[in-house]
Amino acid sequence: MFVRLTLEESRDGLVARISERDAAGKIASPPMIFLVRTKDEARKRASAVARGLGLTSYRIIDKSQTGQRQKSAAPDRAP
Repeated sequence: MFVRLTLEESRDGLVARISERDAAGKIASPPMIFLVRTKDEARKRASAVARGLGLTSYRIIDKSQTGQRQKSAAPDRAP
């Protein structure tokens, strides 16, 4: 089992979705969906859920605009 945090931007703010997944990657329970002010706030909540399940880590999928800007700002490496 693992916990996945998905971050997306909406017109109301940053939407965080925390879902519990089984070993096959299928959703094990209904996801928790909420608005957050910062990514750090969402990470803290996902960490708390993971700890509650006895897990030491969680996965992050960042679909927000700030995550996309960071990827495009990274310099390309020559092989």
